[in-house]
Amino acid sequence: MIAIVKSDFNTEITDLLLSGCENQLRTLGIPFKTFTCPGAIETVAYSKFLIDKNQIDSIVVIGAIIKGDTDHYEYVCQYVTQGISQISAQSPIPIIFGILTTQNEELAMERAAHDRMNKGKEFADTAIFMVNAFRNYSI
Repeated sequence: MIAIVKSDFNTEITDLLLSGCENQLRTLGIPFKTFTCPGAIETVAYSKFLIDKNQIDSIVVIGAIIKGDTDHYEYVCQYVTQGISQISAQSPIPIIFGILTTQNEELAMERAAHDRMNKGKEFADTAIFMVNAFRNYSI
């Protein structure tokens, strides 16, 4: 089973990414469960919690951090990137970094809209690839 951890901040973007991811998994018959949390920062702790439960094959972390007028953008990006990187390096399962970090909402929408590139579908495909790679590994 694939777990999707989605931030509820910037929901116009994250809901589109989520639907792209879920639709792809559903189409391919891959079981998944979606978990939501308030913001991108919380996705780090939620992902670690799910890893520790030892019941899933991969985690797709979905969020959207859009630059604003303050330095908050840089701090959130740094925390989330380092946090997901750290737990990913220590995890026995693949963690897919599906956090958009864009300069404005227009760029985020370009990456999320279904009639454009919808990265959510790509996140699902990457999770499936990595689960299979981990399962089929041999020396």
